[in-house]
Amino acid sequence: MPDGISLFLYAAPSALLLLDADGKGAWEHAWSVEKRFRVTEVFLAILWCSAAAYLSYFFTDCLMSRWLLFYTPPATLVRLLTTNFLIAYITSWVLYLSGASEDPRMLLPAWVSIATTLTMLYHLTQRKINIKKETSASIGVFSLASFTSLCTLLLQLHLTRENDPVVPFFSMLKGVWNYVIGSERLLAR
Repeated sequence: MPDGISLFLYAAPSALLLLDADGKGAWEHAWSVEKRFRVTEVFLAILWCSAAAYLSYFFTDCLMSRWLLFYTPPATLVRLLTTNFLIAYITSWVLYLSGASEDPRMLLPAWVSIATTLTMLYHLTQRKINIKKETSASIGVFSLASFTSLCTLLLQLHLTRENDPVVPFFSMLKGVWNYVIGSERLLAR
């Protein structure tokens, strides 16, 4: 929950600023390489923010499950609210100290560090508890975000190079894309 609020406060307005950074309107002209990089960074920052929110949920859920065994429900609720407040406060400070509140290009490294920290904290606090399902789920969330980031950044790097050799797979995809676009134009007439 705290990470979802931070996503709304930091990533959404930054995404709009990034798309219209040149002041010409987001959709009035073809996207430059710089604009594609900005959009990719914001997309990946939102992905990592979502992963951090999910990991934050797992972290507080497992702590709450353990607390319910030892404390009364009101004491558990106070601990849960305090933990969520601390996570939100530390998240906002990490975003501020990383420069993400001033420069949206810093959102991606900030959210990667937040999600990594939450994953490490989760696994450090869960060593004594035998909960296999949630442990594998937290690793899965982190792995999916990492894999998506890797593939997206590699594709972005490939698309921005000018003197690359022709890759047959991409040539075939481009041919299929041109065929589909050509078919749509013929149907529109």
